[in-house]
Amino acid sequence: MPKVNKAREVELAQRRYQAVQMRIAGVPLAIISERLGYSGPASVSKDIDRSLQRAAAQEHMASEHLLKLEIDRLDRVMAALWPKALKGDVQSCETILKTINRRSSLLGLDLINRNGVGDTDMASLLGNMLAQLQAKHLPAQPNVDAIIEAEVIAEIEA
Repeated sequence: MPKVNKAREVELAQRRYQAVQMRIAGVPLAIISERLGYSGPASVSKDIDRSLQRAAAQEHMASEHLLKLEIDRLDRVMAALWPKALKGDVQSCETILKTINRRSSLLGLDLINRNGVGDTDMASLLGNMLAQLQAKHLPAQPNVDAIIEAEVIAEIEA
């Protein structure tokens, strides 16, 4: 394909933009072709399709970039709070749980393991990790049997 100079590229981009805008407004392809100097309605249709495909690809790339940006932000929140959570700070643990839930939602991990499959998916692994963290830092439940046994022994000895 021959290289088109910059002025011609700008001219073609403007024509393509006008064609898309006219088509959105409901102008028939034949009239767009005639007014904007296309070789025919098929050329207009092809140009509009390519333009829309490029726009969709750019939008997809932008959304992927935004997703990466959000995941990076969540990583920074997690890294900042993790040491506090390991020391038992309840508010940090709650914020980390929210961060994990948000990450799972953004990545679609919350949709995994809905069919009874074993705990080998990321959401289950994260859930298990959080449960272990909570078990380590939550106050222990008193051993009622040991308390009753100790009271009984104390009564007998008295």
